Amino acid sequence: MLHFLVLGSALFGLFSMVDKKDAEAPTKVTISASRVATLADRFARTWRRPPTEQELQGLVEDYIREEILYREGRAAGLDRDDFVIRRRVRQKMEFLAEDMAAAEPSEEQLAAYLASNPEKFLTDDRLTFHQVFLSATRRGSALESDARQIAELLIRTSVPADTATIGDPFLLGEEFREMSKSDIARTFGEDFAEQLSAVAAGRWQGPIGSSFGAHFVFVDERVKGDVPPLDRVRDAVRREWLNVRQIEAEQNLYRSLRHRYQISVEAPPKAATSKAATSNTAR
Repeated sequence: MLHFLVLGSALFGLFSMVDKKDAEAPTKVTISASRVATLADRFARTWRRPPTEQELQGLVEDYIREEILYREGRAAGLDRDDFVIRRRVRQKMEFLAEDMAAAEPSEEQLAAYLASNPEKFLTDDRLTFHQVFLSATRRGSALESDARQIAELLIRTSVPADTATIGDPFLLGEEFREMSKSDIARTFGEDFAEQLSAVAAGRWQGPIGSSFGAHFVFVDERVKGDVPPLDRVRDAVRREWLNVRQIEAEQNLYRSLRHRYQISVEAPPKAATSKAATSNTAR
Protein backbone atom coordinates (compact mmCIF):
# COMPACT_ATOMS: atom_id res chain seq x y z
CA MET A 1 0.00 0.00 0.00
CA LEU A 2 2.87 2.36 0.81
CA HIS A 3 4.43 1.73 -2.60
CA PHE A 4 1.14 2.51 -4.36
CA LEU A 5 0.75 5.74 -2.37
CA VAL A 6 4.30 6.86 -3.24
CA LEU A 7 3.85 6.00 -6.91
CA GLY A 8 0.46 7.72 -7.03
CA SER A 9 1.89 10.86 -5.45
CA ALA A 10 4.75 10.92 -7.94
CA LEU A 11 2.39 10.51 -10.89
CA PHE A 12 0.05 13.18 -9.56
CA GLY A 13 2.94 15.60 -9.14
CA LEU A 14 4.34 14.79 -12.55
CA PHE A 15 1.13 15.37 -14.44
CA SER A 16 0.27 18.44 -12.42
CA MET A 17 3.62 19.84 -13.47
CA VAL A 18 3.03 18.89 -17.11
CA ASP A 19 -0.40 20.59 -17.15
CA LYS A 20 0.98 23.69 -15.47
CA LYS A 21 3.93 24.07 -17.82
CA ASP A 22 1.98 23.42 -21.02
CA ALA A 23 0.93 27.04 -21.09
CA GLU A 24 4.45 28.34 -20.47
CA ALA A 25 7.01 29.21 -23.11
CA PRO A 26 9.20 26.27 -24.22
CA THR A 27 12.36 25.74 -22.21
CA LYS A 28 15.40 25.99 -24.42
CA VAL A 29 17.70 23.01 -24.90
CA THR A 30 20.92 23.76 -26.76
CA ILE A 31 23.04 20.92 -28.09
CA SER A 32 26.42 22.49 -28.62
CA ALA A 33 28.69 21.68 -31.53
CA SER A 34 31.21 20.20 -29.12
CA ARG A 35 28.51 17.91 -27.68
CA VAL A 36 27.59 16.70 -31.19
CA ALA A 37 31.29 16.11 -31.90
CA THR A 38 31.59 14.13 -28.64
CA LEU A 39 28.63 11.94 -29.59
CA ALA A 40 30.21 11.31 -32.99
CA ASP A 41 33.57 10.52 -31.38
CA ARG A 42 32.03 8.01 -28.96
CA PHE A 43 30.32 6.28 -31.86
CA ALA A 44 33.59 6.19 -33.84
CA ARG A 45 35.50 4.72 -30.87
CA THR A 46 32.90 1.97 -30.47
CA TRP A 47 32.34 1.02 -34.12
CA ARG A 48 35.73 2.00 -35.59
CA ARG A 49 34.12 4.27 -38.15
CA PRO A 50 32.43 7.67 -38.16
CA PRO A 51 28.62 7.75 -37.94
CA THR A 52 26.54 8.37 -41.03
CA GLU A 53 24.38 11.48 -41.18
CA GLN A 54 21.33 9.43 -40.19
CA GLU A 55 23.17 7.71 -37.33
CA LEU A 56 24.47 11.04 -36.01
CA GLN A 57 20.96 12.46 -36.14
CA GLY A 58 19.76 9.44 -34.14
CA LEU A 59 22.50 9.99 -31.54
CA VAL A 60 21.53 13.65 -31.18
CA GLU A 61 17.83 12.82 -30.89
CA ASP A 62 18.55 10.22 -28.22
CA TYR A 63 20.63 12.79 -26.30
CA ILE A 64 17.75 15.29 -26.54
CA ARG A 65 15.37 12.64 -25.25
CA GLU A 66 17.69 11.91 -22.34
CA GLU A 67 18.11 15.62 -21.53
CA ILE A 68 14.36 16.29 -21.52
CA LEU A 69 13.48 13.26 -19.41
CA TYR A 70 16.37 14.05 -17.05
CA ARG A 71 15.16 17.63 -16.52
CA GLU A 72 11.56 16.58 -16.05
CA GLY A 73 12.58 13.81 -13.69
CA ARG A 74 14.58 16.21 -11.55
CA ALA A 75 11.71 18.70 -11.57
CA ALA A 76 9.43 15.92 -10.33
CA GLY A 77 11.88 15.12 -7.54
CA LEU A 78 12.81 11.70 -8.86
CA ASP A 79 16.50 12.33 -8.22
CA ARG A 80 16.15 12.89 -4.47
CA ASP A 81 18.29 10.56 -2.36
CA ASP A 82 19.33 8.79 -5.56
CA PHE A 83 23.03 8.81 -6.43
CA VAL A 84 22.65 7.22 -9.87
CA ILE A 85 23.42 9.62 -12.73
CA ARG A 86 21.04 11.06 -15.33
CA ARG A 87 20.45 7.80 -17.18
CA ARG A 88 18.89 6.35 -14.08
CA VAL A 89 16.51 9.32 -13.85
CA ARG A 90 15.58 8.86 -17.50
CA GLN A 91 14.84 5.21 -16.77
CA LYS A 92 12.63 6.18 -13.85
CA MET A 93 10.59 8.46 -16.11
CA GLU A 94 10.17 5.64 -18.63
CA PHE A 95 9.23 3.18 -15.89
CA LEU A 96 6.54 5.57 -14.69
CA ALA A 97 5.11 5.68 -18.21
CA GLU A 98 5.08 1.88 -18.31
CA ASP A 99 3.33 1.71 -14.94
CA MET A 100 0.60 4.01 -16.24
CA ALA A 101 -0.09 1.50 -19.00
CA ALA A 102 -0.07 -1.56 -16.76
CA ALA A 103 -3.85 -1.85 -16.29
CA GLU A 104 -5.22 -5.31 -17.10
CA PRO A 105 -6.87 -5.55 -20.53
CA SER A 106 -10.50 -6.57 -20.86
CA GLU A 107 -11.65 -9.59 -22.87
CA GLU A 108 -12.94 -7.21 -25.55
CA GLN A 109 -9.55 -5.51 -25.84
CA LEU A 110 -7.71 -8.82 -26.11
CA ALA A 111 -10.14 -10.12 -28.73
CA ALA A 112 -9.77 -6.89 -30.72
CA TYR A 113 -5.97 -7.08 -30.55
CA LEU A 114 -5.98 -10.70 -31.73
CA ALA A 115 -8.29 -9.79 -34.63
CA SER A 116 -6.06 -6.85 -35.61
CA ASN A 117 -2.78 -8.77 -35.40
CA PRO A 118 -3.54 -12.35 -36.52
CA GLU A 119 -0.08 -12.84 -38.07
CA LYS A 120 1.55 -12.68 -34.62
CA PHE A 121 -0.40 -15.72 -33.40
CA LEU A 122 -0.79 -17.77 -36.58
CA THR A 123 -0.03 -21.46 -35.97
CA ASP A 124 2.30 -23.51 -38.19
CA ASP A 125 1.07 -25.96 -40.79
CA ARG A 126 0.79 -29.44 -39.29
CA LEU A 127 1.86 -32.55 -41.19
CA THR A 128 0.94 -36.20 -40.81
CA PHE A 129 3.41 -38.42 -42.67
CA HIS A 130 5.04 -41.84 -43.00
CA GLN A 131 8.67 -42.47 -43.76
CA VAL A 132 11.05 -45.07 -45.05
CA PHE A 133 14.31 -44.60 -43.21
CA LEU A 134 17.79 -45.66 -44.33
CA SER A 135 20.35 -45.56 -41.54
CA ALA A 136 23.68 -43.96 -42.40
CA THR A 137 25.34 -45.91 -39.58
CA ARG A 138 23.98 -49.29 -40.66
CA ARG A 139 24.41 -48.93 -44.44
CA GLY A 140 27.63 -46.95 -44.55
CA SER A 141 29.00 -46.54 -48.09
CA ALA A 142 26.01 -48.41 -49.56
CA LEU A 143 23.57 -45.72 -48.43
CA GLU A 144 23.56 -43.80 -51.71
CA SER A 145 23.06 -46.87 -53.95
CA ASP A 146 20.40 -48.31 -51.64
CA ALA A 147 18.58 -44.96 -51.71
CA ARG A 148 18.48 -45.02 -55.53
CA GLN A 149 16.98 -48.52 -55.56
CA ILE A 150 14.31 -47.64 -53.00
CA ALA A 151 13.52 -44.41 -54.89
CA GLU A 152 12.79 -46.44 -58.03
CA LEU A 153 10.52 -48.74 -56.02
CA LEU A 154 8.58 -46.02 -54.21
CA ILE A 155 8.21 -43.67 -57.18
CA ARG A 156 5.83 -46.16 -58.81
CA THR A 157 3.35 -46.22 -55.93
CA SER A 158 0.96 -43.60 -54.56
CA VAL A 159 0.03 -45.45 -51.38
CA PRO A 160 1.99 -45.76 -48.15
CA ALA A 161 4.35 -48.70 -48.34
CA ASP A 162 5.14 -51.29 -45.69
CA THR A 163 8.00 -49.27 -44.26
CA ALA A 164 9.08 -52.01 -41.85
CA THR A 165 10.07 -54.35 -44.70
CA ILE A 166 11.79 -51.73 -46.91
CA GLY A 167 13.83 -49.52 -44.64
CA ASP A 168 15.66 -49.62 -41.34
CA PRO A 169 14.10 -49.24 -37.89
CA PHE A 170 13.91 -45.65 -36.68
CA LEU A 171 14.03 -44.94 -32.95
CA LEU A 172 10.99 -42.64 -33.06
CA GLY A 173 8.97 -44.84 -35.42
CA GLU A 174 7.82 -44.56 -39.02
CA GLU A 175 4.58 -42.56 -38.57
CA PHE A 176 4.31 -38.98 -37.33
CA ARG A 177 0.99 -37.23 -36.74
CA GLU A 178 0.15 -33.52 -36.82
CA MET A 179 3.71 -32.27 -36.40
CA SER A 180 4.43 -28.55 -36.77
CA LYS A 181 7.46 -27.30 -38.64
CA SER A 182 9.21 -26.46 -35.36
CA ASP A 183 8.48 -29.98 -34.04
CA ILE A 184 9.94 -31.51 -37.21
CA ALA A 185 13.01 -29.27 -36.98
CA ARG A 186 13.65 -30.35 -33.39
CA THR A 187 13.40 -34.01 -34.38
CA PHE A 188 15.11 -34.13 -37.78
CA GLY A 189 16.91 -30.78 -38.15
CA GLU A 190 16.22 -27.42 -39.80
CA ASP A 191 17.19 -28.48 -43.34
CA PHE A 192 14.91 -31.52 -43.18
CA ALA A 193 12.00 -29.36 -41.95
CA GLU A 194 12.54 -26.83 -44.74
CA GLN A 195 12.51 -29.51 -47.44
CA LEU A 196 9.54 -31.33 -45.95
CA SER A 197 7.50 -28.11 -45.85
CA ALA A 198 7.59 -28.06 -49.67
CA VAL A 199 6.64 -31.73 -50.15
CA ALA A 200 3.25 -32.35 -51.78
CA ALA A 201 0.79 -34.69 -50.11
CA GLY A 202 -0.23 -38.05 -51.55
CA ARG A 203 3.02 -39.38 -53.04
CA TRP A 204 6.47 -40.55 -51.99
CA GLN A 205 9.31 -38.08 -52.23
CA GLY A 206 12.95 -38.19 -51.26
CA PRO A 207 15.49 -38.98 -50.21
CA ILE A 208 15.65 -36.13 -47.72
CA GLY A 209 18.83 -36.13 -45.69
CA SER A 210 19.21 -35.69 -41.95
CA SER A 211 21.92 -36.39 -39.39
CA PHE A 212 20.42 -39.90 -39.03
CA GLY A 213 20.57 -40.88 -42.69
CA ALA A 214 18.18 -40.72 -45.67
CA HIS A 215 14.38 -40.45 -45.46
CA PHE A 216 11.67 -41.12 -48.04
CA VAL A 217 8.51 -39.32 -46.99
CA PHE A 218 4.81 -39.82 -47.80
CA VAL A 219 2.70 -36.89 -46.56
CA ASP A 220 -0.76 -38.20 -45.64
CA GLU A 221 -2.28 -34.86 -44.64
CA ARG A 222 -1.30 -31.21 -44.44
CA VAL A 223 -3.41 -28.99 -42.19
CA LYS A 224 -2.88 -25.29 -42.84
CA GLY A 225 -2.04 -23.07 -39.93
CA ASP A 226 -4.72 -20.73 -38.67
CA VAL A 227 -5.41 -18.14 -35.98
CA PRO A 228 -6.33 -20.00 -32.79
CA PRO A 229 -9.24 -18.85 -30.61
CA LEU A 230 -8.48 -16.40 -27.82
CA ASP A 231 -8.88 -19.09 -25.14
CA ARG A 232 -5.83 -20.93 -26.50
CA VAL A 233 -3.51 -17.92 -26.78
CA ARG A 234 -4.83 -15.55 -24.11
CA ASP A 235 -1.51 -15.32 -22.23
CA ALA A 236 0.48 -14.58 -25.40
CA VAL A 237 -2.06 -11.96 -26.55
CA ARG A 238 -2.02 -10.34 -23.11
CA ARG A 239 1.80 -10.09 -23.13
CA GLU A 240 1.81 -8.53 -26.59
CA TRP A 241 -1.01 -6.11 -25.71
CA LEU A 242 0.75 -4.95 -22.52
CA ASN A 243 4.05 -4.51 -24.37
CA VAL A 244 2.42 -2.35 -27.05
CA ARG A 245 0.61 -0.25 -24.43
CA GLN A 246 3.83 0.31 -22.48
CA ILE A 247 5.69 1.46 -25.60
CA GLU A 248 2.83 3.78 -26.56
CA ALA A 249 2.65 5.25 -23.05
CA GLU A 250 6.38 5.98 -23.03
CA GLN A 251 6.26 7.60 -26.47
CA ASN A 252 3.18 9.66 -25.60
CA LEU A 253 4.76 10.93 -22.40
CA TYR A 254 7.94 11.91 -24.23
CA ARG A 255 5.98 13.71 -26.98
CA SER A 256 3.90 15.60 -24.41
CA LEU A 257 7.12 16.79 -22.73
CA ARG A 258 9.26 17.42 -25.80
CA HIS A 259 6.98 20.01 -27.41
CA ARG A 260 7.56 22.27 -24.39
CA TYR A 261 11.27 22.54 -25.25
CA GLN A 262 12.89 24.69 -27.88
CA ILE A 263 15.62 22.50 -29.40
CA SER A 264 18.73 24.05 -30.90
CA VAL A 265 21.41 21.75 -32.36
CA GLU A 266 24.64 23.32 -33.51
CA ALA A 267 26.49 21.69 -36.38
CA PRO A 268 29.93 20.42 -35.37
CA PRO A 269 32.97 21.76 -37.23
CA LYS A 270 33.66 19.47 -40.19
CA ALA A 271 37.38 19.59 -39.55
CA ALA A 272 36.92 18.30 -35.99
CA THR A 273 34.65 15.48 -37.12
CA SER A 274 37.06 14.45 -39.89
CA LYS A 275 39.97 14.52 -37.46
CA ALA A 276 38.15 12.27 -34.98
CA ALA A 277 37.24 9.82 -37.73
CA THR A 278 40.81 9.78 -39.09
CA SER A 279 42.37 9.17 -35.67
CA ASN A 280 39.99 6.29 -34.96
CA THR A 281 40.61 4.73 -38.38
CA ALA A 282 44.35 4.94 -37.77
CA ARG A 283 43.97 3.07 -34.48
